[in-house]
Order: sequence, then structure tokens, then C-alpha cells
Amino acid sequence: MEVERNLLSIGSRVRLRRADLPEAGTYSTRVEDIDETRIVVQPPFVQGMPVSLPPGTRVELEVDRRQLPGQGLYRAVTVVLGKDPGELGFVYLQKPESWQRVQAREFFRVPAMLAVQIRAAGEENAPWMIGQTRDISGGGCLLMAGQRFAVGQAVELILSLPDRRIAAKGMVKRVNKPEEGPDSLWALAIAFTEIAERDRDAIIRYAMKRQIELRKKGLA
Repeated sequence: MEVERNLLSIGSRVRLRRADLPEAGTYSTRVEDIDETRIVVQPPFVQGMPVSLPPGTRVELEVDRRQLPGQGLYRAVTVVLGKDPGELGFVYLQKPESWQRVQAREFFRVPAMLAVQIRAAGEENAPWMIGQTRDISGGGCLLMAGQRFAVGQAVELILSLPDRRIAAKGMVKRVNKPEEGPDSLWALAIAFTEIAERDRDAIIRYAMKRQIELRKKGLA
């Protein structure tokens, strides 16, 4: 569904991904200026190095406005116009003609077994439960835990990626009893509601890398 064209303003946070290198993951950046024809963003960096964005490169932009009533997650495809020759190296993007509203489930989801801790949110002394993910994406995860939570319940999570630990808040969307495994385990589908953009980007990069590994093994 096509939506309003003017979703961005100066200071907006956006995620950017090269359309020709989707396996490289997404990069978080900030809008520095915007006019009728172009968007100026900070150059994205990975491990201290600027991401290569030559003129003519097609990129996907994503902006998350789900924190606003009636808003959602939006995506557009555009092209790199060039780079500011100055010290800051701002990147010029062609202003998209339109944006598409997408569903959070469209985040790239992959099978993954990662250690996770979960507890009820808003309860200072709530105990942490140890669990393990079954799949993960930038929008949430499916995990196994030894405690049943109610659908709609707010939870806190600590996810252990191979190279970092990520704290996030989420909401329980679905609760099932797994067909296999101990009777004490519950399968919980969690949607992230509060997560730092740098942490979401780290999850998306991990998911991309994981998908490539599974394809090489013939498992995806």
C-alpha cells in the first residue's frame, strides 16, 4: 500500500541497506537535511570504516514510526546521488517518490539457537528465566522457556549473540506447548517493542550471516 511521501524530517533515524548487497545487512543513520529532490544522511560506518556507497547504488530505506499512534514501519527504494566532498562526507540520496507500509514480520527471520534470559517487565524483583531461541529476526524471536507468560504480557529480554549481549523489551504474541521436548517448556513468540537501533541492526546482520551459512550447508 502506498503511503504519504513525507515521512522524514531533519533528525529522523533511518535504516539503509544496499539493494545489490542485502547480505551485508542494514546500517543505521540520521537525516541531516531534506528538500524536494534529495535526502542528506550521515555516512554509515561499520567498525569505524565508512560503508561504500558509490553514486548510482540502489538502496532500501526503512523508517520505523510504530511509536506514533496509527503509524507503522515504512520502506522505500532510492538511489545514491553522490557524496559531500567535505570532511563529514554526507551521503546524498534521491528523495523517494513513495513509501510502502510493511509488516514487522517481513524482517528477515532465520533459525538460530541463542541463549536468552527473559522475565516479566515492570516487576523490579521478577526472576530471570533461562531460555533458548529457535529463530530470530530484527522484529522479534521465538524462544523456549520453562515458564508460561500470558499473550500480551510485556517482558524484558537479554539476548546473547556470538559477539555481543543485547537488552530489549518485548510483548508476548503467541504461547504454545511444543510438540517435542520436556513438558515444562513453553514456546513463546516475542515481538520487540523497545530495542536500540544499533542492536536491531546487529541482529539483522547476524540473521543475514546465518542465512548464508545455512545455504552453504544446504539447510535453507
